[in-house]
Amino acid sequence: MLLRSFCLVSALLWAVHSAEGQTKHPLTQTYAFRNTPEWLVLRMDAPSAVFVEKHEAASVLRRWRRANSGFLEELKRGNLERECIEEICDYEEAREVFEDDQQTRDFWKTYEKRDPCLVNPCFNNGTCIYMGASYECQCPEGYEGRYCQTVFEDSLGCLYQNGHCEHFCDGSGARRKCFCADGYQLADNGKKCVPKVAFPCGRVASPATGPNQTMQDQVRLVGASYCNHGDCPWQVLIKLNGSSHCGGVLVRPDWVITAAHCVHGKNLQQLVVVAGENNLDLKGDTEQTFDVNVVILHENYNQATGDSDIALVRINASVFLSQYAVPVCLPTKDFAERELLPVRYHTVSGWGKRTTGGNAFASSGHPLSPVLRKMNVPIVQNSQCSQKAKFNFTDNMLCAGYLDGNQESCRGNDGSPLVTKYGSTSFLTGVVAWGRGCSHPGYYGVYTKVAMNSFLLIMNEQSEQTDSRVQG
Repeated sequence: MLLRSFCLVSALLWAVHSAEGQTKHPLTQTYAFRNTPEWLVLRMDAPSAVFVEKHEAASVLRRWRRANSGFLEELKRGNLERECIEEICDYEEAREVFEDDQQTRDFWKTYEKRDPCLVNPCFNNGTCIYMGASYECQCPEGYEGRYCQTVFEDSLGCLYQNGHCEHFCDGSGARRKCFCADGYQLADNGKKCVPKVAFPCGRVASPATGPNQTMQDQVRLVGASYCNHGDCPWQVLIKLNGSSHCGGVLVRPDWVITAAHCVHGKNLQQLVVVAGENNLDLKGDTEQTFDVNVVILHENYNQATGDSDIALVRINASVFLSQYAVPVCLPTKDFAERELLPVRYHTVSGWGKRTTGGNAFASSGHPLSPVLRKMNVPIVQNSQCSQKAKFNFTDNMLCAGYLDGNQESCRGNDGSPLVTKYGSTSFLTGVVAWGRGCSHPGYYGVYTKVAMNSFLLIMNEQSEQTDSRVQG
């Protein structure tokens, strides 16, 4: 303590000596320092007392780098223009300006005149790796997060609670690693996914105002409920020759997934896709209609058996995203099998019997509705489903629903989505396929699995080819 006090006194005497040499007047004041366990007061016959704040006293001891700058400048609070614009500042000087850790970090991320690794932003002995305009913290064993600030406690990788990842978990390496669906980025903790665009996939933008109770009663069928406008924003309608034909699901602004049998053998000029649709009998200002440019059937699609009944449809322009038109998120195969399929209930949506593309079985007499509907259904084990099915049930199929047939919402919904909500994000699990459908008593609904990664990669290849042609 005595040594520290001696150093403070020496520093102050040096400052006074410098000031005397410049002004030729003695600087006689009372200085009080709070850097010591008790107050250190130095009396120098001043006419009045001056108490120096902690950060000001520290600046006298620490900062000497500027030439031709007087002692009085160093007593001023940090100034952004002086510290980081007129001169190149380091992280510590930026911290003096803002006097707040979070504000300093936000500024430092966008400050272009510095190497971010000069002052290591990584915690817990993490190593800062400079990557041009950004940096990455290489964490030591036992830590994770953007700044290595989180203790890594889970030794089971992705097997336990999805590795605590909000979206996807990669357990292929020595340590599990989280990553996010399109339109999201990892938060600082390395686990949570935060939106980086206005309308990220799988999120309902805001609660939509539904119809009055009378309207709800008119459209509510056994097991099904009205889907408020904007509650199923990824649902699209496929029309053939101007008539409602099949359902589909928006997975990217210019890509739709539907059932292969809905588009197989059809003239592309006779197909259109409508996004933002809700009531088939009303023309609304949220509807967007697009021509079809490309149809890609799954290479293993078998019209006779219904295997791999899935197709990609590319429209002629990108959908304008809004609360009424948002893509659903596509899962990885591992994520779908490990996390989505075990979820108890999944949601199927569509216009049911108002579309003509699939179910040929007769109506049970329930009233038809032009309004989009949805229903929660459980997924059934393949072995249980294959016992009821009168066809070859393959690994590319999913079974969902109930045996009593009280699922009017999914009759005729061919091509419509089966969606699973995981946390606050919805992922596409399946597509309504061919057959009796989920509303025929004694049979479950049949869906085509979506998590067939090699097939979905075609979207990336097609998009890259288009982009290269545009740039060329």
